[in-house]
Amino acid sequence: MSWQSYVDNLMADGSCQDSAIVGYTDAKYVWAGHAGGTFNNITSQEIDILIGKDRETFYTSGLTLGSKKCSVLRDSLLDDGDWTMDIRTKSQGGEPTYNVTVGRAGKGKSLVSEQLASSSFVLLLSKNMQL
Repeated sequence: MSWQSYVDNLMADGSCQDSAIVGYTDAKYVWAGHAGGTFNNITSQEIDILIGKDRETFYTSGLTLGSKKCSVLRDSLLDDGDWTMDIRTKSQGGEPTYNVTVGRAGKGKSLVSEQLASSSFVLLLSKNMQL
């Protein structure tokens, strides 16, 4: 199964507005994403901030994903056994805000899981979690 197939499966039931699989080691770019979605535009600089050692600055300054301004609600992305981050988009021009979940794959036993665990994370923008 291709990476794009995973994204397509995430989008199939309509509960997500956007999703992407993003590399964060040597291949810092979007491996697969929802066509026309914000996450398709994530830059390597945004990836560096998301996975960087400075875990405090984005609590005060926020961060961007695909040039979309976001606030960090909870950060356990680099914590063994959790590997997740909860983010909320910021309203620009009165638009609604949405929850974003970033999940880094844990170490698995299958080849696909090992590839994901070693170098990528999944981003989900939930349509049903409007705040």
